[in-house]
Amino acid sequence: MVIPIIPNMRKLKIGLMGEGANDVGITDGYGGWRFGIMSDYLEQLLGSEFDLEFMPIEISKGEAKAIRTTRSGSYSKIQFKGPAKKLMYFLMHYQKQKIDFDVLVFFSDTDKTQGEKASEKEAKKQYKERRNYIEEGFAVVEKHFNLHCILMMPIRILECWLLGDIKGFESIGCFPQKPKLPKKPEFIWGDIHNPESNYPKHYLKRILKNCNSESNTKVFKSIVRHNDIDNLRKNCPNSFEQFYQDTEELKKL
Repeated sequence: MVIPIIPNMRKLKIGLMGEGANDVGITDGYGGWRFGIMSDYLEQLLGSEFDLEFMPIEISKGEAKAIRTTRSGSYSKIQFKGPAKKLMYFLMHYQKQKIDFDVLVFFSDTDKTQGEKASEKEAKKQYKERRNYIEEGFAVVEKHFNLHCILMMPIRILECWLLGDIKGFESIGCFPQKPKLPKKPEFIWGDIHNPESNYPKHYLKRILKNCNSESNTKVFKSIVRHNDIDNLRKNCPNSFEQFYQDTEELKKL
């Protein structure tokens, strides 16, 4: 779906923090940035209201692992847990710099350790816990910078949302049959080490392979651009619906 830019639309600069090439994106090797699907989802949800500009915030896995919650100064009483540690990097990075965007959108998978319970109840519990960690970090960021923050987080992993709407697949000439799209894409799960399991990455890859399509960022972006958002909200009523509602709040600011 192409969102037309209407003259005199409000400008909105969005800082993007994520985990890798498929979500926030990667450098293109020439001083530019090759965006993942975060920007495409946001264009779908906000592109009719705002003239959007995206600004990636880079943080490597090595940098994230090296982050330790400071025990002195402004954040001495704050425990940045789990994925929220990346927000500590954000605070440290921008402490002496001016923030040149209006909103921070932070992507994180919920994921889980192989072997843990895979029930819907357990998935929702882990999602809530991880979300609480990040929202605690958001509270510090918002207080320090007066910056609006939005969390973009599937209950499992990103590929679950990609499995959430048939329209995106049809746009690339793919009509999933073997396997069909899952009835509850938010909760699909399986053994990461078994390519025939229902692990979301493997499941998506099998669908695309049977459609003679690659499983890569370029294809994912095309799927997202043609998603029927109402279908996606219906099929992912917990995590994507939450993300949708959070972006709707921006329209009221």
